[in-house]
Amino acid sequence: MEDLNLKQFEPYIFILIGIGAILFSLLKKTKLSALKNSGEKVEGVVYELGQAPGYNTNYDLPINNVKDKLTIRFLTKEKKWITGDIKQPFALMFTGQYTAGQKVDVYYDREDPSKFFVETKQSENLARIFVAGVGLIFCSVGLYMLYA
Repeated sequence: MEDLNLKQFEPYIFILIGIGAILFSLLKKTKLSALKNSGEKVEGVVYELGQAPGYNTNYDLPINNVKDKLTIRFLTKEKKWITGDIKQPFALMFTGQYTAGQKVDVYYDREDPSKFFVETKQSENLARIFVAGVGLIFCSVGLYMLYA
């Protein structure tokens, strides 16, 4: 039996990844951003800047000072404290824009206050364009490999 040459499938893999990224950026619904219209607005505070679990803990590297987790704390209108990490798809979370103790606008779900949306300075549309751009690059590379 002849060995399967995977090299011949590389252009198609690049094209599929590219199309997948483009479709993801166009079709992915962000449920939490809808809270901006339907949720309760309160003032929250940046409770903590930290590192996500599983982050590189090699203390010799200067990148170890990068903070990639943002914890927010706010008081609901029902006087219940909520503390949680931001989980917003398509939010380019540049945590350097925040400092511990900084006030932020928070929109939360009345039914489940642990679901909340934080108004950020980053544009969701810009993140979608970035993902679609990466998809276009993958498609272009795949097409180049296919026809070159």
